[in-house]
Amino acid sequence: MERNRLIGRLFPLILLGLSGGALAVEVFPQPQATGMAQSAQQLVQQASVQRLSALIGQRPTLSAARLELTDADRERIDADNRAARSGAPLKVGLVKALDMRIDLQPLDVDAMTDQTYSFLGGHVRRAEGHLTWAVRLDTVGAAGARFRFDDVSLPNGASIHVYNDAGASHTYSADRKSFWTHSVTGDQIYIQVELPDQASDNAHFQIGAVMLLDASSEAFCPNNAPCVEDGSCHDTSEWSEIDKVRKAVARFNFIEDGWSYLCSGGLLADTDDTTAIPYFLTADHCVSTREVAATVETWFDFRTASCNSECPTGPGTSSTLGATLLNNSALNDHSLLLLDEEPPADAWFLGWTDTPVARANETMLYRLSHPRGSPQAYSTHRIDTNAETCGSLPRGPFIYSRDVVGATEGGSSGSPVMQSNGQVVGQLYGACGLDPDNVCDVVNNASVDGAFASYFQDVAKWLKPDPLNLPLTLQKFGSGKGRVQSSLDAGDPEALAQAGLSVTPKLAGGTQVAQTDWPWQAAIKISTWRVNGEWTCGGSVIDSRWVLTAAHCIVDGIEDPYHEFVTVAPANIQIRVGSERFEFGGQTTGVRRIVKHPDFDPVTRDNDLALLELKEAVFVEPVRPVTLEREEKQACPGIQGAVTGWGTDVACGQTARVLSKVNASLVDPAQCRTAYGADSITGNMLCTAPGTDNGTLCQADEGSPLVVSNGRGGYVQAGILSRGDDDCTNPTRPTVHTRLANYVGWMEGMTGLDLTSEVGSGIIDCGSTCSAEYPGGTTLTLTATADPGSTFAGWGGACEGTESTCQLTVTQALNVRATFNSINAQSRACAGSP
Repeated sequence: MERNRLIGRLFPLILLGLSGGALAVEVFPQPQATGMAQSAQQLVQQASVQRLSALIGQRPTLSAARLELTDADRERIDADNRAARSGAPLKVGLVKALDMRIDLQPLDVDAMTDQTYSFLGGHVRRAEGHLTWAVRLDTVGAAGARFRFDDVSLPNGASIHVYNDAGASHTYSADRKSFWTHSVTGDQIYIQVELPDQASDNAHFQIGAVMLLDASSEAFCPNNAPCVEDGSCHDTSEWSEIDKVRKAVARFNFIEDGWSYLCSGGLLADTDDTTAIPYFLTADHCVSTREVAATVETWFDFRTASCNSECPTGPGTSSTLGATLLNNSALNDHSLLLLDEEPPADAWFLGWTDTPVARANETMLYRLSHPRGSPQAYSTHRIDTNAETCGSLPRGPFIYSRDVVGATEGGSSGSPVMQSNGQVVGQLYGACGLDPDNVCDVVNNASVDGAFASYFQDVAKWLKPDPLNLPLTLQKFGSGKGRVQSSLDAGDPEALAQAGLSVTPKLAGGTQVAQTDWPWQAAIKISTWRVNGEWTCGGSVIDSRWVLTAAHCIVDGIEDPYHEFVTVAPANIQIRVGSERFEFGGQTTGVRRIVKHPDFDPVTRDNDLALLELKEAVFVEPVRPVTLEREEKQACPGIQGAVTGWGTDVACGQTARVLSKVNASLVDPAQCRTAYGADSITGNMLCTAPGTDNGTLCQADEGSPLVVSNGRGGYVQAGILSRGDDDCTNPTRPTVHTRLANYVGWMEGMTGLDLTSEVGSGIIDCGSTCSAEYPGGTTLTLTATADPGSTFAGWGGACEGTESTCQLTVTQALNVRATFNSINAQSRACAGSP
């Protein structure tokens, strides 16, 4: 790719032909006009502090609370870091409960003049139509502090400010209900709330906790290992892209389980040169949940002024707060985030390539990172395909290299590693070797990075957006419960057509089908030494950790007149998903636990269902059960459906078991009573007859799903095949299925899952999977509905406001946040609680 040096325009996408392979995607570093310049931000903050001081009249001279990081706290942090394994983030702080509840309702505002009064440990003043309350909090032994606000209820026009004596300040709008603030340095920190003077009756909030950064950990200016090299000591003569990368890499702080940690990461460009979406790459072992992502605070371009010059005393004032977790996996230790705030105006976005390099021996790699939270450090690495691998970090998903110049330490985790042209090929996991605690030992240790090429397809919908399949990601926050549904759930044919979906499911006749059409289908193989020896069944993936099947599939007969049937051991079951063949391909895993319905009758096959908890997560699209509320429209007699399972075919002259489908029509249970006996069909069963286009096909793969249309282009599971024409001698005989609608509550209780939400293409039904893809230009409406005892608090991201509906047009990859709060919430709603 060539950059036009006359106009500075970068065309980010290039397709390179590879011999004998697919086209590679190449994106190069590029500047993006985004947020505010740091110098301008500093001026704005200083002016804000002056205005806030004038509003309150006199700042509090006494502290309402003394927040101390004790020697015992520091010793615990130090001990935990010494004991941490490679691939663990650097611990730098501790969360402590504060529990300051502020309610401004008792104030007699009408009686107040413009003088400053004492109130609730701080000062309050009414002036210029505003009511302002301020409190001072002192920190001891801390390099900085972050505060968590909970249960915030403030009127429109109100705001919360956090600032110090040095002029650093941050402002938060009233629509935030629970959040962590930016970091603020200094021994004296002020929290000030500003609102219209006639709205104090509805103003209350809680300062629930404080995170204190350990000053002795030198989180901003550590004593690094002697082999760590200051990034400012290196220039473009050594790495042509270094000045661009300086503006793309960030150190960041996050909060999890009552502790604060540091990692590194970098901005990634996408292939759409009309957007500047702040995608941020780091490690899964740093950020792996949406709650932790919400606490992320980044600092960009944190470096020394010159080679080995004095270290900055703090991270500066230019930081972003909050992020949305888009995709992550421990299999290659990656996390792709979307920053909630714009990075600095001079930020650069890193390029990337999906070409694998893990086996490209001797290839040189380059990195800027923040070892132990230091200013940018420079390191180079040479790929070593002969390096010994660690057991859980196979070569391919991970890149092994030897340090050539410089080194990384704790805090460098997640830092992008690049080729000489600035293209990201991975991100740092840690070290593997005989002496991992000695970061300078390049003989016995190798650096290990998660390989970008191994997970590119997982993040391609954001980084290489398809105009016909732009992602919309929705996440829920808050102390309450509720769900968000897209307008497509109404079955509007125009909306469905606009989203490129089909109103009716693809139930064409035939035998062998593509696994991508029925991704939830599971192959179950059971092997025992008892009467039946070995047998097979079908099943359905309802979650990455759970497979649903028939209970009779996991019981075995024994020669005991008192116990005719026994449940097989989990170790006797093998699960395969993601393949069109029963015998090979896809992903296999074992079973951790069997949950058979307690009322299963092996003779009548009433309550014939069982849940299999998997040892490892599987990565296929799940299917949801029909609920009682929707059964009348989705799974009544006359509805057309399909049964998938494992049929026989011929491959290379040999019989093979392949993923197959049989069309089926739900019919009156009376047909099954005629075929099987009046007393054998209960209200827990469904009855189907073969479709008219099946020919000689029969519905014989027990345990497999009966699926029906959800009315908007996807499927839901109505039943589990329980009894049918076992030997296919009578393909016209009706088939009996377990009626899933009767068991959704039991399944949720056993798994802890929300199974009432739907999943699939073009569906937003947030309680579970909260993303969908739409063609560019699609207009849809999101509707938020709070559960009893909760209230909808408002939107964030691409939606704004507190109305229960939000209409938006998909023009690029979008992110939406929905907050639900408990009506009488007393518990803290953010991550990082002590």
